[in-house]
Amino acid sequence: MTRTKTTTSAALLVSAALLLAGCGGQAGDTAASGDAGASSAPSSSSSAPAASAPDVAPASGEMITGTGYSFSVPEGWAIPEQELPGMEQVDVFVADLSDPSATFADNVNVVLSPAPQAISADDVEKYGVEELEGQAGATDVTVQERTSIAGGESAHITASVTQQDVTYNVDQFYPSHDDQTYVVTFSFSPDVSEADRAAVYDAVLASWAWA
Repeated sequence: MTRTKTTTSAALLVSAALLLAGCGGQAGDTAASGDAGASSAPSSSSSAPAASAPDVAPASGEMITGTGYSFSVPEGWAIPEQELPGMEQVDVFVADLSDPSATFADNVNVVLSPAPQAISADDVEKYGVEELEGQAGATDVTVQERTSIAGGESAHITASVTQQDVTYNVDQFYPSHDDQTYVVTFSFSPDVSEADRAAVYDAVLASWAWA
């Protein structure tokens, strides 16, 4: 089947909607948010840097199992007990619950793309910025260097989002397996440094495995 902008955008719109609907979910009264880097990067495969797999140890916390995949999270991260509004399309949601007094809970969620086939890193980079800016109202949307997840290439897009007077930054990845693409969104408080963000998502993605 030939990939079209329509099918690609349909998948990216899910992630865009999530940015508005609560990928910065809450744990009790704790909000969630994130810190996005802001370095420019190419948006096509002809000039995009080759995907790299950071040499880091996998996260050592709880193993999370989703639809067709699993990954480990840092110590202190867990699936919140309470239901979170606006998360109906989320396959997995995990937040940092280690500090109940924190005003913001860093978190990760996974959404299954509705596109009928896997979405390439080229298409994510081509349409992702436009969709996130246009549909989610995200700012500072930036295509970062590609990365390797479970042996496959993934695009990496960062953005800043403000929702209900809460600003957070996201690092979004798009691993694919067979015909399914997974939208993996890490949300961090603006207080989290770029290096500390990378330490979290690199460790989580290093543990990613297909079922």
